[in-house]
Amino acid sequence: MDIGKAYATLAVIMIHVSAFAMSSSNNESFNYKIFVILNQLARFSVPVFVIFSGIGLGLSYRKEKSLLNFYKKRVFKVIPPYILWGVIYLTLINKNFNYSTWPNLFLKGDKIFYHLYFLPMIIELYLIFPVLYIVSQKIWGVILTLIISGGIITTGHYYNIPDLTLDFYSKRNIIFWLFYFSLGIYFSGNIKASIEKLKRNKTLIIGILLLCVTGILWESFNSISLGKSLDYATTFIRPSVIIYSIIFTAYILSRDYKKGMAVNILKSISINSFDIYFSHPLVIYYYMKVFKYYKMDIGSMEFILSSLILCTTLPILINSARRSIFSINLNKKKKN
Repeated sequence: MDIGKAYATLAVIMIHVSAFAMSSSNNESFNYKIFVILNQLARFSVPVFVIFSGIGLGLSYRKEKSLLNFYKKRVFKVIPPYILWGVIYLTLINKNFNYSTWPNLFLKGDKIFYHLYFLPMIIELYLIFPVLYIVSQKIWGVILTLIISGGIITTGHYYNIPDLTLDFYSKRNIIFWLFYFSLGIYFSGNIKASIEKLKRNKTLIIGILLLCVTGILWESFNSISLGKSLDYATTFIRPSVIIYSIIFTAYILSRDYKKGMAVNILKSISINSFDIYFSHPLVIYYYMKVFKYYKMDIGSMEFILSSLILCTTLPILINSARRSIFSINLNKKKKN
């Protein structure tokens, strides 16, 4: 699962940097089309995070003797860094010192900064986890959540019922993520057997994944050609992303990962994924200012690749330095 978290972390960054690159490019250019492709290929990111969260919670819940201890380890692990980073974005970027508005902003997350919708959403899923755990033990429970999530996503995206500008259709709404979380919990019930089964069908999974990639790219470009907004054409909230994300998860779990530099890098990204997720928009924000100051092209592959490297390596280096300083201070205290 560490490798999956690393892929998802890189994909989240790719979605955001490619979005900025698209907005800085001519929509008739070759680069623009490449950016759309990269953006769409990365759409498994948050669904995979949610699925793996469901798997992780399902596995750990069986070991917990107390529901209170379970919540202490999960919910309270998320809230302090969320508050810290929320304050950073509110003060440093938004320059919002109207403290009376903060409670409502923290409840919504994306009203603080675009990526923080994930925190209220995942906290809410954590809170209803005990109920979902019971429901998701059987396949009918997973199908029920698919009907709920898939039904609302389908009507909203293809039939525009109701108006997509309604706050209900914000990405923070847990209804859109309910199925992914439930699927993860279901997998956790027999994870070893499920992975073995996926490994035996690796070739089939790759074939289906290629079909999904073709489908999701066609859908996105077709929506753009029909004059739909870029957000509509590239959003998470559409049925094709559900299918793509499920198959991509199966692909991740079916692969054999041999030890080496690439795996070590991915594991390092996974360990620091939470910090990378919180900090990467801040890094992108100031990196774009540097690009603009030196009149460099944000709508370029150089911007995308350098942003991806910077957003991942900077938090890893800072955390490594912090751990080293802490270790040195701890050793000094022991000697004294």
